[in-house]
Amino acid sequence: MGKWAKKWGAAGLVLLFLAAVAAADEVHLKNGDRLSGTIVTLSAGKLELETDFAGRLSINWGQVDRIETESPIEVVLADGTSLKGTAAPEAVSAGTELWLTPTTAAPLDLTRVTAINPPVEPAVRFNGRINVGLNKASGNTDTETAHADAELSARSTDHRVTAGGAYNRASKDNRKSEENVLGRLKHDYFLTPKLYFYTGGLAERDEFKDISFRGTIGPGLGYQFFEGELMNLAVEAGPSYVYTNFDSGGSEDSESGRWAVRFDRFFFEKLFQYYFTNEGFVSASDTSDLFMFTRTGLRFPIREGFSLNAGFEWDWDNEPAEEAGKSDYRYILSLGYGF
Repeated sequence: MGKWAKKWGAAGLVLLFLAAVAAADEVHLKNGDRLSGTIVTLSAGKLELETDFAGRLSINWGQVDRIETESPIEVVLADGTSLKGTAAPEAVSAGTELWLTPTTAAPLDLTRVTAINPPVEPAVRFNGRINVGLNKASGNTDTETAHADAELSARSTDHRVTAGGAYNRASKDNRKSEENVLGRLKHDYFLTPKLYFYTGGLAERDEFKDISFRGTIGPGLGYQFFEGELMNLAVEAGPSYVYTNFDSGGSEDSESGRWAVRFDRFFFEKLFQYYFTNEGFVSASDTSDLFMFTRTGLRFPIREGFSLNAGFEWDWDNEPAEEAGKSDYRYILSLGYGF
């Protein structure tokens, strides 16, 4: 009995091993290699495969010839269509095809697949950033500078609300040489996945520009060319009402046109991020009456959301108040935290 028990036990182990192998998903590559494991997800052109022999592998989707799964998967196509089913090997007549049973009546070209098992997105996504920079120099000249800016965005499928602000202060030999504060609020309603209608405005105070208050408000259209973790690009344009009140007395208002560009992109596997924003207003009755804000620089991620930032800010007012200059610019080194 002991001899037969050992034989049946060994046979059982072999069957269990074979069943485990058979239950694995398979990824067939264009170079003829075949990998076994569990397909986790496909996003940003990378297929994640969990294996027993090498942990999680990241595979270029363009190198995949076909896949086979034992369990149902969710497949998202380029047009946004979502399908669920098991990738059946017996239904595939050629490479670079995917047949989900019992969902599809014909094989799908792998080039149409943009995601597999995408993560469940929350109804509203929040992200934001805060940056703080301080500098003090002593010697023949004592200088102090302080900078802080923050932005918070709430994004759902059809809506995006963004609020932000910035503060700058500088002194030289204990005499204040700069102090300004600016806040923004904007709501975007997406008419399509790319095109959106916005309503927003800003409020600004700048003692050294003789501006006790400047506010803008207006609607417009925007187009979101790219939106994601690695790159974002949006452009906007529309009418705006601009009101300015001066410290020295008097005020002015105008119907104006507004434009805005916002861009950021990571480079070299997130070694650093370049960002650029430009927002401007031009009077409809006098095109020489123009002012704009430009922000650009680099962010170097450290860890867990923190970054070191090197930025350049340029404010331009083509028709400034009396005794105020047209151009203000500043170089900023800051510590940032983003989520």
